[in-house]
Amino acid sequence: MAKKGEFEFDVCLSFAGEDRSYVAKVASVLSSSGLRVFYDEYEKVSLWGKDLYEHLHEVYGKRARYCVIFISKNYSKKLWTNHERRAAQERAFKQHAEYLLPARFDKTELPGLRDTIGYVGLKALSPKKFAELIITKVGPRQRVNYFPPIPNKLFKLLPLDGESDKELIVSRAHDYFNALRRMTKEERSVVFAIFLEGCPAELPDNVHINLDLLRRITGIVPNKLKLIVGNLDSLGFTSRIRKGHDGEPSLVRQEFLELEFLSLSGDESSGESTELAHAITTEATVDMCSDCTMKALQNLDFGQLSSATHEKDLH
Repeated sequence: MAKKGEFEFDVCLSFAGEDRSYVAKVASVLSSSGLRVFYDEYEKVSLWGKDLYEHLHEVYGKRARYCVIFISKNYSKKLWTNHERRAAQERAFKQHAEYLLPARFDKTELPGLRDTIGYVGLKALSPKKFAELIITKVGPRQRVNYFPPIPNKLFKLLPLDGESDKELIVSRAHDYFNALRRMTKEERSVVFAIFLEGCPAELPDNVHINLDLLRRITGIVPNKLKLIVGNLDSLGFTSRIRKGHDGEPSLVRQEFLELEFLSLSGDESSGESTELAHAITTEATVDMCSDCTMKALQNLDFGQLSSATHEKDLH
């Protein structure tokens, strides 16, 4: 469940199946722009096996910042669209703020939708132009728990062999993203420090870092650092402590912490997911100062991985 003021989706789309050809084009433009869109074709896996009556009421009533209703004569006759509409209207009534965004294919009247609510006519408006209106309406966003649908900047960093490789990268990236979501803030700070400040020379096998350096970066004592990373094995991480080489010019043999990440998506060559997790973390913070870096990472805002949501590209 999202915290107050945070939403899983920027916009959800409610429409009749007969109007899908138009709505699908709108959804495509919105998704490509970086908006988080609830559109049924994008949610086939997440909807599979769920009680749709309860789940859709939750989505249209709580999980989106805005709800676009595509009004038509077909819309008014559908059981599911009426269920979505009622959930959205209940939310709009309770919050006393803009939530419902009506768009009309025709002048069909809907129960409970007052004539005084502003709407957009779609008859002479292309899907692209309408999507641009939605993007403008949503406006600048403080992204939280966000991974872009098309992380094209990430694709450029990794070897690819067609669309199937892109799909695999996105799947593994979401495994890393979901692992981060399950961590505490302190656990995330340690993982991010290792990937940002550690040595990538042994990738794709691991990223390693001097344990005393990690202590100085995080302010966490070595024994606790070992405990923190050791407790991340259930999330796909493997860690080891290795000693420095004998004969090193030091009064005390240094300890180094190695970290690997293994995607839960299936078979892979050794280290591929570790290299991917490292690339995600470092590329997501390009062009940022240290303060903005940690703020974005702790918010799990990976918008920098897509040209559509890369802050520098938007200016």
